[in-house]
Amino acid sequence: MAKPPSLNPAKSVFINCPFDDAYQPILRAMVFAVIASGYQPRCALDSTDGAEVRIAKIARMIGECAWGIHDLSRVEVVDGDLPRFNMPMELGIHLGARLLGEKAHRTKRALILDAERHRYDRALSDISGQDIEHHRNDPEQAIRCVRNWLSDHRPHNAAPLPSANVMSDDYRRFQAEIAQLVAGHRLDPDDLSHSDYLFVVRDWITAQAL
Repeated sequence: MAKPPSLNPAKSVFINCPFDDAYQPILRAMVFAVIASGYQPRCALDSTDGAEVRIAKIARMIGECAWGIHDLSRVEVVDGDLPRFNMPMELGIHLGARLLGEKAHRTKRALILDAERHRYDRALSDISGQDIEHHRNDPEQAIRCVRNWLSDHRPHNAAPLPSANVMSDDYRRFQAEIAQLVAGHRLDPDDLSHSDYLFVVRDWITAQAL
């Protein structure tokens, strides 16, 4: 049975994204890709503490992670509502730590995502000119973005990660087997908490390596 890895900033990836049901397929695909790549995903869903100020928790977690994935695809106005600025604010904390923080923070790396190429130009022009990837609201494309980013920045002379197509194939097999996998743990595959999902992904990936 897989155990959660101990916290290692160099292997920790903070994920800044929406947490609604419509976005869940992309989040879960990215979490799978991060774990399959040998890293530890972190996000605001990791723990719930009503006594902790949310922005303080997020800033602490960003500080504890050398890597950050920031999805800006939900910075939009729907039916006259106000745009959602949580994700750009958290990206700002990450970039601020890299630009102004102590030495340990100045090597932070970021993967900035959007649904469409160059859509962000209309909402956040200050990051124009940076490398922004787009996932087209497709979980497998999100896996490709995460895998390629982590593989491109792997340590010198380290072997490349499995290709994006291979990782997507693994993810499809995982999805097909998840119901059977969770049955032994008395979990409902349609009602997994975030921590349950992390456990199941690690368990499945560990079993593949045996």
